[in-house]
Amino acid sequence: MAGQEKKYDVICIGQVVQDIMVTNIPESALTAGTDTIMAGQVLLASGGDAVNEAAMLAKFGNHAALLTRLDKRNVGDMIYGDLIREGVDTSLLIRPDDCRTFSTVVVVKQNGEHSFLVGPGENFLLKMSDIDLSVFEETRAVTAGSLYALGELDTGGLAVIFKKAKEAGAITLADMNFDSLGLGPHAIGSVYPYTDYLMPSYDEAVYVTGEKDPDQIADVFLAAGVKHVVLKMGAEGCFFKDGERRFFTDPYQVDPVDTTGCGDNFVAAFLHCLLKGMEPEACAEFACGAGALNSQGIGAHLYIQSERQIRQFMASAEKTELHRR
Repeated sequence: MAGQEKKYDVICIGQVVQDIMVTNIPESALTAGTDTIMAGQVLLASGGDAVNEAAMLAKFGNHAALLTRLDKRNVGDMIYGDLIREGVDTSLLIRPDDCRTFSTVVVVKQNGEHSFLVGPGENFLLKMSDIDLSVFEETRAVTAGSLYALGELDTGGLAVIFKKAKEAGAITLADMNFDSLGLGPHAIGSVYPYTDYLMPSYDEAVYVTGEKDPDQIADVFLAAGVKHVVLKMGAEGCFFKDGERRFFTDPYQVDPVDTTGCGDNFVAAFLHCLLKGMEPEACAEFACGAGALNSQGIGAHLYIQSERQIRQFMASAEKTELHRR
């Protein structure tokens, strides 16, 4: 593949956050009329889509660099140490004096689903003035984690970055978040013509496109310029479509312990396989395996340690055959 000798395998762009994980919390915790609820576990970890993707790509053996803003206080130093331990390249981090990285309490419910209680932050979003565009000539791939959470990069900046990366022969890949700021379904359209792989969840894609059928959702994105669409469908696996092929990938059968970060693990695993030159069908199988396996432990990027671990899980786990065409 072109670009094998570049400095980075992947540059991951996006937010960083401190996750405060609290597990085994009942749905009635805030309305039970008691002031004390016993949690299963409480732990601190780095988080955020770009961080999770970079950490997993590094564990798979890639040279993955994180490009984000990170504060200089105790929270930032904790996250920095976590990134170093995970093998993530921190040389592209921006650490301005006025940045305050925010913290999120991740409440893991008894069924493995989660809710986020997001604390405030200050000046934690990347600005185009932070970025030296020449670094994107030195990487095989660039990920955006995630659209609708990138500040000024959402409304034009990321299109410039992806265009620069594609001109240098890099793969461009974007994840998506819910539009929590109310930007509107068409706010991020400028990046689509420069996006090789768009990987939203099904619900996020329904919001942006107004369609509910996976084929019609994908067709909207493809018509807007995206080259390949991968819909993350959770317990229903995933759907892939581009100008030449379409297919569903069935999910692995698991009882989730914690679903935090499963989508980010999916994205990282899919890209890892792309960088190895694998076909989309094989990329999707491995990505579904990574997402399912991540749900078996606590944390967004703590449970899976290697590609081999996922391969072993895939060899023994059963799949749900949904018989879709």
